[in-house]
Amino acid sequence: MASVLALPRITLAAVGARVIWWFGYVLQIATLIGHGLWRLTFGYGQMRSVTRGVLVRQVLFTAVEALPFTGMIAAIVGASVMVQAQMHLSGSPDMVGKLLVLVVIRELGPLVTAFILIGRSGTAMVVEMGNMRVGGEIDALDHAGIDPFEYLVVPRLFGMAVSLVGVAVFFISVAVTTGLISGALLVATETNALEFIDLLARQLSWLDFLAFFAKTFFPGLMIAGIACYEGMSAGPHVTDVPRAATRGTVRAISALFIWNVAVSAMLYLA
Repeated sequence: MASVLALPRITLAAVGARVIWWFGYVLQIATLIGHGLWRLTFGYGQMRSVTRGVLVRQVLFTAVEALPFTGMIAAIVGASVMVQAQMHLSGSPDMVGKLLVLVVIRELGPLVTAFILIGRSGTAMVVEMGNMRVGGEIDALDHAGIDPFEYLVVPRLFGMAVSLVGVAVFFISVAVTTGLISGALLVATETNALEFIDLLARQLSWLDFLAFFAKTFFPGLMIAGIACYEGMSAGPHVTDVPRAATRGTVRAISALFIWNVAVSAMLYLA
């Protein structure tokens, strides 16, 4: 009897240990983000001027330099969605506008933008901070009297969150604009651009703006928090940095999907 129960007991113990580990990991990321938000708000007056400069450069790297590639992807997505919507729903402009709100504004805009920033900036954060950890630069900052958390983590948290909001707005704007142009050129329709924009605006509600903020600002904090944690936990060998980058990317994508599904579920149940 004992041998029969041994396998289920070992399996349950392994699963339980893994669940406990993940709860601990989530708690560590949440603590890092919470402390970073506290430093950005109540502790902002005590922040060094050099940290504010790092924050500006982080936004420049994460948001501004990502706009060309984001614009290209947005144009492709917008044209594809709009043409397909007008071809299959040509007799119902209201349905086309509703479909654009549901697909582009609620779902694809924030999600695709987050993917772009994870691949472009999130992985770079892990590699940069992992190399600094392995090379002893983080310890050198501490010995020089510079708080590594304030200098390295806080600007990346705020920079990624703000950048994701801004780049997602840019993505949606380009997608809708190129969608209108492509639809006008490829599909015959009686609705002009101004009428369609008015129709699209009437389809939006305060829940859409709330969902957009929930799917951009908070995932930005999560992406940066995971990247910083994995980067600062890398080491002690240089070969550990690529593994940390892979872990950071995979876990950021997983957190993004889980968060988006949860927000969408709450939105559609509201």
